[in-house]
Amino acid sequence: MKKIFILAFATLFVQSVVAQKLDRSQKPKPGPAPVLTFTDPVIYKLPNGITVLVVENHKLPKVTATFSIDAGPITEGAKAGSISFLSGLMNEGTTTKTKAQFDEAVDQLGADVSVSANGGHTSALTRYFDSAFLLMADALRHPAFPEASFEKLRSQALTGLKSSERSAKAISGRVVNALAYGVNHPLGEFETEQSIKGLSLNDIKAAYSKYVTPSRGYLTFVGDIKPEAAKAIAIKALGDWKGTTLSLPVLTVVKNPLKTEVNVIDVPSAVQSEITVTNLIDLPISSPDYHAVLLANEILGGGADAKLFRNLREKHGFTYGAYASTGSGRFQSAFRANAAVRNEKVDSAVVEFLKEIKVMRTEKVSADDLQNAKNLYNGSFALGLENPARTAGFASNILINNLPKDFYRTYLQKINAVTADDILRVSKKYFGYDDARIVIVGNQEKFVPGLKKMGFLVKAYDKFAAPVTAVPEAAKKAAE
Repeated sequence: MKKIFILAFATLFVQSVVAQKLDRSQKPKPGPAPVLTFTDPVIYKLPNGITVLVVENHKLPKVTATFSIDAGPITEGAKAGSISFLSGLMNEGTTTKTKAQFDEAVDQLGADVSVSANGGHTSALTRYFDSAFLLMADALRHPAFPEASFEKLRSQALTGLKSSERSAKAISGRVVNALAYGVNHPLGEFETEQSIKGLSLNDIKAAYSKYVTPSRGYLTFVGDIKPEAAKAIAIKALGDWKGTTLSLPVLTVVKNPLKTEVNVIDVPSAVQSEITVTNLIDLPISSPDYHAVLLANEILGGGADAKLFRNLREKHGFTYGAYASTGSGRFQSAFRANAAVRNEKVDSAVVEFLKEIKVMRTEKVSADDLQNAKNLYNGSFALGLENPARTAGFASNILINNLPKDFYRTYLQKINAVTADDILRVSKKYFGYDDARIVIVGNQEKFVPGLKKMGFLVKAYDKFAAPVTAVPEAAKKAAE
């Protein structure tokens, strides 16, 4: 008993001494970036061009397979809507099974099977996986394309366009890309009533023949499966599949406005206006700026602790939330900051958007803001590694984007090496201020006068991104 008492007393004494030495007024310094260890997938290449990646994980008796086609942005032109129709029709049965029969076969396996113009996905218990995978392959290779299903999809698409014609959010989702890239660019084009009515079933079949192919295909297996077994089922289901050879499109580089301008789309019935501040950027994942841009975007508009949210929602009460996003990849992408704001406060909100962007471009971020952003990435990245599919995604991403083999193993080291000077530099480079496009969809009479009074260049467009010519006052009076 005496020994126990002495031990307890000694423990309390040590804890007391340690507590006295701690300076709780100072935050502890962050530790070094964790060293990431994960197993690389086994990779095979099939003769028809499909790259097979296998990540073993035998903790659960389940396997997931995903097939993706790296076609790049597709220009549809007058056939806009054909790719989305194709995705819908590929799930409407095969040449050997009606949709009802196909769905019943999937249900009997307790599996999940879906296909689209971009590829396919299946997930099932190990004992049923081969059968489920063969069903996915059948849907990919032998879609039935029933005429009745095509007409049903057309009717649904037209109804959807009609129901959203007064939705500021839906209109914004269409015109922001159209105005930024141009309506003839694959990232700016959109479906219209005319393009949908002009589609035929033969157009959908032609799109299938051109774009659904093993060429540039990536097939990923994750779960309770051996690499040899994955290769065997891949060859059995897809090994003799032939199709057109795809090549990545070469897209014209689109320029930003020479001077910041406001593009307005009038929706008189809108209670709130959708505001998007945007500019096009070139940010490959291999860029040395990539990790700094991720953190800069997080600090500006990544969530409820970011500058835009704290300003537009918490300080001014203009909106329920304001956010930013920054694209990246092999093709031109966009930086965007956006919020839904009540009409009467749009002009003030635009000023605050630009103010926060300017601050990012001209002032160093605080040490706390930078560290908080790093902590978020450290935690979310490490947590994501618990999903074995992530490592397969890393491998395919490295192949597609021609990244260094250690790109993801050194990911957190690069995140944690970013400095406040780096944030300032990339903010100035990628977050547009003098050459931004501000797209506002809402009741224009509530905010256009205020914007013009502030000196903004305001241009009017209709709901399909076509310029609106101002009607002379004399013509207005004559019409009245």
